[in-house]
Amino acid sequence: MRTPLLAVASLLLVFTLPACTTAEMRMPEGFAADAVAYGVSGHSPRRFNEPVRFGPYSALEMHEGSTVSWGAPIATIDVGRTSKPYAYTMVARGLPPVKVQCRSRAWTAGTGPESRRTTVDLTALAGPLLACGLWMDDYGMQLLEINRQGSRMQGRLQSPWGREYAVRGINAFQGSPIASMEPTGYAIDDGGRTLAVVDVLNSGRVHLAPTLDDDQRVYLAAAAAALLLLDAELGG
Repeated sequence: MRTPLLAVASLLLVFTLPACTTAEMRMPEGFAADAVAYGVSGHSPRRFNEPVRFGPYSALEMHEGSTVSWGAPIATIDVGRTSKPYAYTMVARGLPPVKVQCRSRAWTAGTGPESRRTTVDLTALAGPLLACGLWMDDYGMQLLEINRQGSRMQGRLQSPWGREYAVRGINAFQGSPIASMEPTGYAIDDGGRTLAVVDVLNSGRVHLAPTLDDDQRVYLAAAAAALLLLDAELGG
């Protein structure tokens, strides 16, 4: 559910962007100008169990579970949890497949009547908002984890070749000083150097640095699909 603050921010954005301009994610500073960019199909509009595709990469064998929510009263506080699982296999011609299994999970605590209700996000205290396992070739499971702290997302991505990448949410719009309450995209960084950018606005877009080799590209593409499928407002 959209909060009043998010609605106000969205309204302000309309007046700060040029007329008739579609909102766009602001790219990270210094990201390679010659990065390869792919438009996404299957992200928005999203249809249940539809494959996600961009460029030569396809997230097939899609299995989406239903979003399940429950709540329980504890004294004067209502504690709630919302979760959703999904799994797929990222494939590209001539490259090893990457199997991905994810679960997104959010915890909240609320008190007061509906008209004046106060809700607090407890997800950061209970574990990551998104936890995924990725399998490539004969390597063991690698982790992708995303944590939410307020409107900001931070996480990590392990890789089969021993590198651990930082994953960070981007909350900026191109041409506007107003920050979004939800991520406009994500960057996957290696020691301050951005390797991939996932734009979640509109139909979506994935950018991959030209320095990546083929195995790195399909692996980061698999992680990008997980970020495209993440509902950042889960439990909100």
